[in-house]
Amino acid sequence: MGKLLTKFQNKLSSLSYSEKHVFYYIDNNLDIAKTQSLTKMSEVNSVSTTTIVRMCHKLDLAGFSELKYIIKNIEQDNLSRNENVIESIVNDINSTADNINKNDLNELIRMIDKSEKIIIVSVGLTKAIGEYFSKLLMQLNKNSIYVYESHIIDLLPNTLHYKDLVIFISNSGKTRTLISIAEKLSFGHFKTACVVNSPNSPLANLSNLSLSSEVEKHEFKGYDITPRSSLVFLIDIIYNSYIMFKNNK
Repeated sequence: MGKLLTKFQNKLSSLSYSEKHVFYYIDNNLDIAKTQSLTKMSEVNSVSTTTIVRMCHKLDLAGFSELKYIIKNIEQDNLSRNENVIESIVNDINSTADNINKNDLNELIRMIDKSEKIIIVSVGLTKAIGEYFSKLLMQLNKNSIYVYESHIIDLLPNTLHYKDLVIFISNSGKTRTLISIAEKLSFGHFKTACVVNSPNSPLANLSNLSLSSEVEKHEFKGYDITPRSSLVFLIDIIYNSYIMFKNNK
């Protein structure tokens, strides 16, 4: 996956054919694109300058100048030169363990236990984590499914029962697909929870309950390398706590 595509993959669906053509041109030619003017880029791609500016706005950028700034800096590493990778990930997990809200954890366990069906929603790099969580619950004969395709996610408000529980799993808590459906579910008064790496994210604020770690986003040469290990750790905590809850009933 290209470096620009990694950064904006959740916003590509809003682009027109011409806008996507420009986007992929930039993604495949970063070294050239970062030196081009707006006029030159439009000439090379046989589109109007308005098309490029409109593309920038759909990517939630102020304009072409902000896009050029991102292109020029996308090769920069935001990793500390002295950072120890193993130590960093271990610190993230330790911090997550120290900051788990026990009341929220217990409430989530009760929500899972009372719900007739659990729907795990995760996309992108967290898709596999959603599948993992769903299959853990299946081992306890809990009715659980995981959903990751956008067209299925969009249908959730029409298929849910009020005794169901939707659990979102997200790294940033800012994925547009998840935020959109979480907002619709909140207006429908459905039960929702989330497991995220960002406690003050829009997704966390839209969910009835959230369990979160606070892991700083890391990029390396434009690629998102933020560890997801803390999300798996939280899910293991939830699952094992649920087993203990069931055993003590």
